[in-house]
Amino acid sequence: MARGNGRRAGKPTTEIDYSALEDQDYRHGGSGHESQASPVKCTNGIELSDFVRNWKGLKYFVFAFLGMGLAGAAFFLAVAVAVIVRSVTTDNTGFDPGHPDFALYKNSRFKECYNLVPDTQNCTAIRAGLRAHSTRLSNEFGYVDNTAGWAVYGSAERRENPPIYDWCQIVSCFNGFKIIPSEARPSATILPDIVCWWIVMATCASALYHTGKQLWAAYQSKDKPCEGRREISWLDWILIAYDIGGPILFWWVSFGLFAADPAQSATIALTAWVAAWKLGSVTKYHPYSCALQYHPRARVWIPRLLNLMALLQWAGGVYIMVVYLGDLSSKGSTLTSYDCLASGVAAAPGSTSCSAADLCSKTPLFRNLDLRYGDTSQIGGRYTLLAFFWTWTLMAITPFIFLLIGWLGSKLVGDSSEKMKEDARYIWRVVNLGPHFYIAFTTLICVGFSVAYAVHMLQTWDSTRNREAPFTFHYECNALHVELSPWRNFLDLSEYSRAYRIVKMAFVA
Repeated sequence: MARGNGRRAGKPTTEIDYSALEDQDYRHGGSGHESQASPVKCTNGIELSDFVRNWKGLKYFVFAFLGMGLAGAAFFLAVAVAVIVRSVTTDNTGFDPGHPDFALYKNSRFKECYNLVPDTQNCTAIRAGLRAHSTRLSNEFGYVDNTAGWAVYGSAERRENPPIYDWCQIVSCFNGFKIIPSEARPSATILPDIVCWWIVMATCASALYHTGKQLWAAYQSKDKPCEGRREISWLDWILIAYDIGGPILFWWVSFGLFAADPAQSATIALTAWVAAWKLGSVTKYHPYSCALQYHPRARVWIPRLLNLMALLQWAGGVYIMVVYLGDLSSKGSTLTSYDCLASGVAAAPGSTSCSAADLCSKTPLFRNLDLRYGDTSQIGGRYTLLAFFWTWTLMAITPFIFLLIGWLGSKLVGDSSEKMKEDARYIWRVVNLGPHFYIAFTTLICVGFSVAYAVHMLQTWDSTRNREAPFTFHYECNALHVELSPWRNFLDLSEYSRAYRIVKMAFVA
């Protein structure tokens, strides 16, 4: 159809000429081919009234608020990078996976404390306390996952001021226990705090940027013509490529490996689906939709495909959550993350009445436990990851909840079908602001916690953490198994695909 036939009556000639020039520029521009399609008008993701658009104080406040959120997210990510670099460069002399004792003590200082002369009186209280508090496993097993010890509170004074024992004192009480050698699987390194927080904050930072971009477009003059692909900056293209290449494509590779064998997989991002959900929204509106203004079918199908991808990834996230349920709830992993080395049991320190085969058959000994340091932030990474998965899920279905409420209200008052459709369109226009706005809202709540956690990481780096590790023991067999120490978020370990784990974290996969 000719361009002139689609012109509305009374439209200024200058605007028609501009459209023709822009169309001509497109035909001879970067695409390298001629398109006969008419450009489609770009629409903003959010419509502002003239009153709000002209209220400069509100505009500056909103952008300052978003800027503070971005600054907070950037601060956390910068601190995280510094912590990762320092973890990778940790001096591992004597604790490297290639060391002969690594199968026994891993990257912990368990050997040093195990060989100390135990204090009989203290050990009696410690053993009694461990028996009373080791309720996570069956009665056969006990565990130590804390730097503070426990004691029997036999008097009011002890209940009020219980004696505290450090991790090394507790370990010394297990002198003589048979130490079971093992080899760690990749799942032994899952869900360290820094990885969980990075997954959340990288998603949040991208959402804050897209929110700012959409608001900036909404504040522009309505008469400002769309410049097509030139509306999208190089930073926009980088972020889009990051979202497609990392949380979408790379995530599916990670998920395939995870589905094949969860025990052989490192941490996989629960919330990666948010990237596809976000892109499915931003590609429908200015300025991102302008890149597709001459491709009307792509404008329709790309958001649909991205939303379908988000739904599939969300379902995958639920599956991951089910597998990680024990780890996420800190009730003990359901994954066997260590392979028992039966051939090394006889030569290992300590004595036991059980055979090597019997010890290796006791699977609770070879599952992950969560080590909680005395200075551990109460805002644990795994809990944050879980909370944001469900928070963002709620945000995704919020518009539909409002639609349902509106529909029920219309039914109760007996509105006509046309009135119900009109009300539904109004509700959808008001509450469906797009995922980036919802993510930005929750991000601004989260940024304060992330900044606090970043400061916490800087303050506690060398304070009380000194290669402590969780370990599980069996009373009847007089044997125990030492796990990997999370004192450096497992990033001090050169093996277990460390580079791959870091790349997965960086790309939220």
